[in-house]
Amino acid sequence: MNTTIDDSSMLSLEGFVVSPEATHPLFLLTLAVYLVIFIGNVTVFSVIVFQKNLHEPMYLMICNMSVCDLIGSTAVMPRLMADFLTEVRYISYAACVVQAFCVHVYGSAAQLILTVMAYDRYIAICDPLRYNSIMTTSTLVKLCSLAWGGTLVLIIILFVLTLRLPRCRSRIVHAYCNNSSLFLLSCADTTVNNIYGLFITFFLSGFSFLVIVWTYSKILITCLYKRQSSSKSKAIHTCATHLTVYSIFELSSLFIIIVQRFQNVTPNAKKMVGVLFFTLPPCVNPIIYGIHTKKIRSNVLKFFKNTILPNQ
Repeated sequence: MNTTIDDSSMLSLEGFVVSPEATHPLFLLTLAVYLVIFIGNVTVFSVIVFQKNLHEPMYLMICNMSVCDLIGSTAVMPRLMADFLTEVRYISYAACVVQAFCVHVYGSAAQLILTVMAYDRYIAICDPLRYNSIMTTSTLVKLCSLAWGGTLVLIIILFVLTLRLPRCRSRIVHAYCNNSSLFLLSCADTTVNNIYGLFITFFLSGFSFLVIVWTYSKILITCLYKRQSSSKSKAIHTCATHLTVYSIFELSSLFIIIVQRFQNVTPNAKKMVGVLFFTLPPCVNPIIYGIHTKKIRSNVLKFFKNTILPNQ
């Protein structure tokens, strides 16, 4: 007879299986990566918020992306650091649900924000004379609300379907909690959960891919007909930054799917690839925006100069 675990019970988290000698180096490595993510994204966010000349749609969307990256990395990294320092890892069911919720919000919101950014670039390059009249503050708020609101609706439904299931297991065979690890705790039929989870994955990936292909096709055609070389190079430079960020995000998520399909890959390697999804994009995004976006780069330097050396 299956025993249902009480809602207040603790779950065991398998995490990474490493030797005692490797725990402290891995902790320090994880801490260093998280500090890079945290400092980079907080810097980009702060500079955009406090510098009025960056209060433009493109930069405010980058600001949203920084918030999204912080949600994803903070949901996973601090807990992962703590787990490296303990042999027996436990997590409450409530904490596991919160972590899983943040993990899925990050993955879904990032795709929709990148899709909105592609639309913004399309208007800016293909219809520059009407850009200010189209991308008003009201339009920007609606687009960002649609990205975050759409994400919350999809993910809340996902978790309502999971939380309705009775539980008969208490072991999470992963380095962090996610929706699939939660519904696998149940002995009930999880077909609906699998179908809806796949629907969200294909819907978000397919929708963002189609929008980006359509917008960049239009942008490419427009650039080919542009006579001003300076306008053309500026458009290409801006689009290259966005496409780089989008490609890194999509390749990271695709890599997880591919690795999970190989049976000969070690459990630690699968877990590492899963964690990479929450470290690589959030780590490189602020670097890409900081280096390739001149306006952000100059304002970051100005921000640090005024903050660290105010009297010099």
